[in-house]
Amino acid sequence: MKRALILATALMLTVIACDGGDDEPTTSAPAAAEETVEIADLAFAPVELTIAAGSSVTWVNADANLPHTATSDDEVFDSGTLNEGDEFSFTFDEAGTFSYFCQVHPTMQGTIVVE
Repeated sequence: MKRALILATALMLTVIACDGGDDEPTTSAPAAAEETVEIADLAFAPVELTIAAGSSVTWVNADANLPHTATSDDEVFDSGTLNEGDEFSFTFDEAGTFSYFCQVHPTMQGTIVVE
């Protein structure tokens, strides 16, 4: 019985030594980045984009002869009118979900999820 207890104790000490005794899971937040949403064929692509806080998103109008906007539902950002080839960038510092649409073509909708 004593020998089993000594072996069990030795095994536990080995396990603790191997993993450093740290029971906390290691997770890291996604790194801030630069992302692009293309506006083409009367749509935002991608329709939903997940980014890290601190990341910037640039909307690029690639629709020939069609003006668009990228306007958040809660008035956090508004690109104003983007003509073909125009770009608008916004940096998302706070976590949350930001829905947006095109004021010229309200059926065009998208979402930015900030973690």
